[in-house]
Amino acid sequence: MKDLVTRYNEVELQARATVSNRAIEAFALELWNTLGYPFKVGSEAELWRYHDSMQDGRFERNLHLIQDSEHDFDLVRKTAKQILDFSECCLPFRSCGKHALTRSLYQYQLIIQNRPHDGKLKILEIGPGSGYLGILLANDGHEYFAMDAAQAFYLYQKKIWSHTFQSDYFDYSESVNRPINTKITHLPWWRFADRSVALPEIDIVTVNHALVEMHENAVKLIFSRLYRLWGDNPKKIVLAESLGYDYFKRKHKMFASIQELGFSSARPQAGVYIWVPDSNAAQSQLTQTKSQTSFWNRAKTKIFQKMISRLLKTSIGRQLAKMIGRGPLKKSEQTTELSLQVRNLRTFLDELVPGELTPDESFLKYLGQKTF
Repeated sequence: MKDLVTRYNEVELQARATVSNRAIEAFALELWNTLGYPFKVGSEAELWRYHDSMQDGRFERNLHLIQDSEHDFDLVRKTAKQILDFSECCLPFRSCGKHALTRSLYQYQLIIQNRPHDGKLKILEIGPGSGYLGILLANDGHEYFAMDAAQAFYLYQKKIWSHTFQSDYFDYSESVNRPINTKITHLPWWRFADRSVALPEIDIVTVNHALVEMHENAVKLIFSRLYRLWGDNPKKIVLAESLGYDYFKRKHKMFASIQELGFSSARPQAGVYIWVPDSNAAQSQLTQTKSQTSFWNRAKTKIFQKMISRLLKTSIGRQLAKMIGRGPLKKSEQTTELSLQVRNLRTFLDELVPGELTPDESFLKYLGQKTF
């Protein structure tokens, strides 16, 4: 029997014959190709690298983001034990995935807070990383779909989800005969890129730490397909917890493209973005943005920036900067005391695997890197 990696690579190679060059380009992970981040593996033995990945060193920071909820903390305790069980079975080390898991809990809470209706939700995540948000949502009774263009992450997700949910996990890269009400469904990138393949009915799409890292045509395809699926429907949303690393400096262009495709935007809190399919509101926002970025407004902004820059170089300016830095404008960045429930959750995760560090965290700490 062919191994996991060989099967995926063969199906992907065949599927590339069904989509155009520009579609392949759009899902080619432009940023990671540029920076050299490895997103393909040659064997299953390499998949351990994608366990608890992309949140190295952020465990404490993540704890400050989550809100008290006994239901949610019971859910994360159950999920942590499932992740630990998977690591003991399938990885060369024990890990409950506490770094990415606590961030996934924050993302889960954002989804529930902004849910368009009560009851069971159908949620699509684009770029699930280590896949722990999917486990949280499936454990909570929701129907979860996932699309990832990174071969290594896709295969790691497949391995942990199939281990945890067994027959309740389904992968479209292996079959098109999906059982009804499967808890977790995997969508390969080529199925999403093929516009002749219908998308599943979805209530919420979440894209975390990824949008500005994508090729601009991937973003356009995602929002274009969603608008065709939803139309102007205020009961549907796209939610992003952080846009990611804007290496190519095209965030504002991306916002305009999304509005042009019929989605109006809102920021309910710092670092969180929500889009709703509403073509009239989107057009109004786009017109307002274009007015604000007119030549005269850009010129006024540059003049103002120069004045501020000169002021900050004076002794009075430096004193004002210090006062502002200590005042209410920095309140959101100040460290707050963790609640008793969150401290208990931290203790639970710390004791589940004492002294747990991800391999990447250990490597970066060895180099003396204090922030990740």
